[in-house]
Amino acid sequence: MISPRSRRRSVARVVLFALTTFGLATSSLAGEEKKKKEEKKPDAAVDAFFDAAPTQKPSTMDALQKAADDVAYKEKKGLAPKASTVEDEAKIQFFSVFAAEKIVIDKKLGCQPAGRDKKKLTFFTFDEVPAEGVPFSACVTMQSRAGRAMAMSVAIVDPRNARVVKAEDVVDFAGRTQRLDHVLDFPAPIFKIAGPYQYLVEMDGKEVVRLPLFDVKVEQASE
Repeated sequence: MISPRSRRRSVARVVLFALTTFGLATSSLAGEEKKKKEEKKPDAAVDAFFDAAPTQKPSTMDALQKAADDVAYKEKKGLAPKASTVEDEAKIQFFSVFAAEKIVIDKKLGCQPAGRDKKKLTFFTFDEVPAEGVPFSACVTMQSRAGRAMAMSVAIVDPRNARVVKAEDVVDFAGRTQRLDHVLDFPAPIFKIAGPYQYLVEMDGKEVVRLPLFDVKVEQASE
């Protein structure tokens, strides 16, 4: 028969064995976790050997493209009007020109030839050149959105580009968006050669248009 004292010693041995086994298992698991963490941790010496990846900076082309996109956005919003748009608004359109001994401006019909014949001067006929013509007027029809006054200089040029007669005036486009008829008077020209003559217009010192005005013809008298 087992005595109570011997029974207590046996129980104590079993408990001690269980605690020892649990401690060894726990220690083994902790060791494995520590080993896994050390395997995952990067080697400091290896990292120090290589330089850090450089930070990528935007290229010059990217910067230029961004600037262009910003300008395009501002223009689209109307904050920076294009230069071409401003030039187009100030451009002058010329529709027609004609000469006559006298010209009047009708409120509805615009420029109309007057004088005795009430005809346009489309040509001059002489027996020979040089020859002297007659005083005449010329009416040019134009349009512009410039919205300001502009200095106008006109010359009649011959086939050799020589200026035969000229005249100057100021044309005010302020408040005018419709077609405008403008009349200038010229003295009698001296035609040195035959051929087509043109109406040359300069605005603010710059040539803007040349329009055909009339022809000078030479016809030999028949005997």
